[in-house]
Formats: sequence, structure tokens, C-alpha cells
Amino acid sequence: MSGFRLLQQAGNRNSQRPTSGNHMKKFLWGSLALFGLVIACVLVGSSWIAQASRATLQELRTEISAAGDPVYYTDSATDPIPEQDNAYALICKAESGVIAYSELVQKLKEDNPSTGSKSISDPRNVSPLILKAQETYFAENQSLFELLAQASQCKNYRAEIDRKKGFDNSNDYLRASREAILMLATRANLLASRGNGDAAIEDCLTGYRILKLTEQEPSMFGFSSECHGLYHLGEVVHQTLSNSEVSNPLRESLETQLEQFELDTALVQALKSERAIGIQTFKEFHEASKESAENPIPIPTFLVGTSLSQAYFSDDEITYIEYMNECISLIDQPKNIRDIAIESMTEKLMASGFRKFISKLIIPNVTGILDRKDDATARLRALRILLAVQHQSDLQIESLPATTRTDPYTNGDMIARNTGRGWLVYSVGANLTDDSGSVLPLDPSQPPQDIGYGPNQTQQTLAE
Repeated sequence: MSGFRLLQQAGNRNSQRPTSGNHMKKFLWGSLALFGLVIACVLVGSSWIAQASRATLQELRTEISAAGDPVYYTDSATDPIPEQDNAYALICKAESGVIAYSELVQKLKEDNPSTGSKSISDPRNVSPLILKAQETYFAENQSLFELLAQASQCKNYRAEIDRKKGFDNSNDYLRASREAILMLATRANLLASRGNGDAAIEDCLTGYRILKLTEQEPSMFGFSSECHGLYHLGEVVHQTLSNSEVSNPLRESLETQLEQFELDTALVQALKSERAIGIQTFKEFHEASKESAENPIPIPTFLVGTSLSQAYFSDDEITYIEYMNECISLIDQPKNIRDIAIESMTEKLMASGFRKFISKLIIPNVTGILDRKDDATARLRALRILLAVQHQSDLQIESLPATTRTDPYTNGDMIARNTGRGWLVYSVGANLTDDSGSVLPLDPSQPPQDIGYGPNQTQQTLAE
């Protein structure tokens, strides 16, 4: 009997011990509780981060709007302008003839491969047969030049752009203006080679006025086209001033027109337009990610539309706006300062891992467009200095206004000297070194070391 009791007592003690199953249950409940706490903290934290980032983003957008700038690309002015007051409408009327000339030039190049990379707009580079074809076209299409001259006298330039369709399909309007400038430069060069300096400068003035008007539709592509046009017109003006008689009234009109180009201001507006295009891109990405089954953003699909997703998008857009704002603030800085700043910002952005995905896709090549701005500014100032010293040979460069004599690459003075064969006026260029006025490329595939104009300069062209 005593043995039975011992067994019973042992069984009672065993029944009171916790089993491994109980341990597992407690562990699971504890883990679930901890996981729930973590999820709650994440949701609360992500909600707070999303709210904070939205507030920062709204503040940045409000600052843009308060400055009178477009937040979205669709915010840009679209009020209609009467056709007779709109340079764009008149250029459109000339477009078919301008494009026909462009196609003629292309055919002449193909039929005359010996021309190579030389400019067909320079009479010294082409055969008499090509010159005859150009002269014939110009004589038979005088109405084109009359339309362009009329367009250049307008006060407004408003292209027909459907901004709701984005920017990709809204830059075709620039083609006619761009080709018109090249056509004007070609005829001006031809007129100058025939000794008609005043008529050549008149054509160049028409081109300059059209370029100035295109600034009313600001974009980076448009600004690049403006710099392209300034280059070609500047080459022709230099050749004309150096080799032809130009009356004082035309010289004064030319100086007045050149003075109106403020490329820093024009590029500010172009970058603001680019910023608006970027912000609209974020909006479209965000809407597409919520509506599409495919998720182009590198975050889990189940997070799309959550606070985490909103925080991700907002952080990305904040970075983009701040990047563009900083680039805009650097426009008036010399090259060595701004290049370091932009390189630092870009490296930081690219090192952000999977974050700031959209910013990495859409940030523009700001350094490249700034370099084009400096090149165009240097050439404009070189022409203005050339006009001044041709008018007064003993003029001291230091006596000219800073907006005329300042080298955009260094913020020092441009360099000008009379070589005995003519004036050499130049900027030190992108290498920030005075290369003794080496204003012609040592290699056709490379830009010149210095930027400006010299005596008996052979005309070069940018890649079109």
C-alpha cells in the first residue's frame, strides 16, 4: 500500500510541472506581443515621419509659389496672345520655308562631302555651286526673311504647348526658331562676304531679337538652343565687324541688343521651369504607383499608399527641390566654386542607396548647361568689348561696366589687346588659364582653350 501511495504522489508532482508545450505557447504569445509593439511603433513613427516630411514639402512648394514661380509645369502661363502680337505664330508661318532651307543644306552637305565638318554657312568653306544654290533660295524666298523680321519686332512669344502631356512633346516648337537663326546667320555671312556689312548686321539683329523673345518660354532645352544661336550669330557678327564696313547706327543698335541678354536671369527661369517639370513628375509617379499593378519604385508593393510610401516619396521630392534650389543659387558663381558644390551634392544623392530613386532619374545636367551659359556670356561680352575698342582704340577695359568686361569663368576682367592685325578679345575659358588667346580649337572635337574672337579668325561651328 505504501508503494502505491508513493507512485500516486510522484504522479501528482509530475502533473504540476509545466510541459514544453506550455513553454512554446508563452514564447509565441510573447513574440506576437513584441512584434505587435514593434509594428505599432513603426506605424506611429512612419506616420509622424510622413506628416513631418509632408509639412516640409508643403513649405517648399509654398515658397516657390510665393516667389511667383510655377510649382507644377502645368502652372505656367497659358493665356492666349493675339496672333499679330505673337512672334511664335509668325515664325510658324515661315516654318515650312525654314525647314525646306534646312533640308537643302543637308542635301548640299551630302552632295559635297569635301565640305566635311566645316560650316556651310561660311562662304569661305564652300564651292561656288553651293553658294549659288543658297543665293538662289534666299532670292526666291525673300518673304521668309520679311516674316522673321516682323516676328522679331513682336513683344510676345507664346508657343502652343499642351503642358498636361508633359515636356517631352513640348519642345518641337523650338525647331523652327533654331533653324531660322541658322538661316539668318548664313544669309548674313553671305551678305558680309559681298561687302554689305549693314545688311548682314540687320539679319543678325533679327536673329538676336528672336532669340531674346524665346526666353519667354523658359526651358533648359530652349536655353541650350539660345546659346547655340548666340554662338552662330556671334561668329557672323565678328566676321562682319572685322572685314566689312558697318555704319555707326547699326553698331549702336547691335550694342543695344547685345546688352539686353542677361543669361544668368534667363537660366534661372529655365531651371525654375525644369524644377516645375520635376515636381510634376513626382506627382505623376505617385499617382501611377497607386493606380498601376506594376510598381516602378524600389519599395515593397504592399507598402504603396501607406505612410511609409508617402514618407518615401516626400523625402525624395524634398531632396529634388532642394537640389534644384541650390543649383539656381549657384548660377552667378564662378565655375570653380559652383562645380565643387554641384559635384558634392550629386555624390551625396547618388550614395543614398535605394532612397531618392526618382531624383536620381530626373536631375538634369546642370553643370553642362552652366558651362554653355558661361561660353555664351563670354562671347557676348567679347563682342561688346570689340565694338567698344573699335570705336575708341585707346579705351581701357577697366573703364567699361562690370557687366561688359567681367570674365564669367573667373569674375576677373576679360582680356583685350591689339595684335597689329586686329583686336584679340577673350575669356580664359573653362580651364581657368590664360592660354594667350587660343580662341580656335587645337582639335576640332574639343572646345577652344580660350573663349572669344581674334583677327582673321576662321569660323568654327558647334556640333548641330
